[in-house]
Amino acid sequence: MVSVIIPVYNAKKYVCEALASVVEQSYVQEVIVIDDGSTDGSMEVVQAWLDAHEAQTEKIRFCLLYNAHNMGVAESRNRGVKEAEGIYVAFLDADDRFAPGKLKKQVELLERTGACLCNTARVLMQADGTLTQNIMHTPEKITLADLEQTNYINCSSVVVRRDIMQKYPMKHSEVHEDYLTWLRMLRDYAYAVGIDEPLLEYRLSENGKSRNKLKSARMTYRTYRLAGYSVWKSCRMFAHYTVKGLKKYAKR
Repeated sequence: MVSVIIPVYNAKKYVCEALASVVEQSYVQEVIVIDDGSTDGSMEVVQAWLDAHEAQTEKIRFCLLYNAHNMGVAESRNRGVKEAEGIYVAFLDADDRFAPGKLKKQVELLERTGACLCNTARVLMQADGTLTQNIMHTPEKITLADLEQTNYINCSSVVVRRDIMQKYPMKHSEVHEDYLTWLRMLRDYAYAVGIDEPLLEYRLSENGKSRNKLKSARMTYRTYRLAGYSVWKSCRMFAHYTVKGLKKYAKR
């Protein structure tokens, strides 16, 4: 029922944790791992993990794909969506983890509500895998107006219908490509649903896009412009986004 898509780029330290968290989930039909030009032996680590956990993974289809060169996370996810066969698609970055029961709760909520997408809250995780007490909450219903204020939807928390995701391929890895996608999607669909439980364990990375706040701010403004908003509205939305972001991180 669910195709889990995991882009990998030089993530050999963490990718096995991601895989282990996926195979413990319900409703997993297949796992699609896309190597985006890793140079650290990430895919050898993936294959070794699969060989060592054959009994645990025998009912799940695993598909290992290799990009000819580094294409970026947006194109890697798009390639996974094209390969996917499940009714639903879930994304997971190679350094993050699903909490137990995550996909089951999301699929069942989507089946009940008919919403286009379901995300969850996330708990922040140190680089060594230690969970912090910091939880990034999400509303239980997210409209376009809500999303224009701030991006509540972390990509690794998302489950979305495959047929819907196919209509909104991710673009522009140089900005917040997932945020751009959700903005485009919610122009056409009334709302997304959220589960305000920390069902995603989100690893803090020194190299992540959001760690450099000035760079992230520029990317956010550029995301609004690429989404088709005017300069004036982009500036106004950016101001709201910044205020909410300052309040959010002040609580951490």
